[in-house]
Amino acid sequence: MSKLLTESEVRKLIPIGHSKYYELIGSGELRSVKIGRRRFVTERAVADYISGLDQAA
Repeated sequence: MSKLLTESEVRKLIPIGHSKYYELIGSGELRSVKIGRRRFVTERAVADYISGLDQAA
């Protein structure tokens, strides 16, 4: 099972800013889940996003 990461944890793994973080979530490039009023990204979603960047390069 994947761990749920907060925005700050994700931004430590992927060097992006606050706005880019929400842009990636909004576009679906970075999958997220919402629990209550908070939004989380799974470790798997981060790995998939990074893998997609690697494939595009």
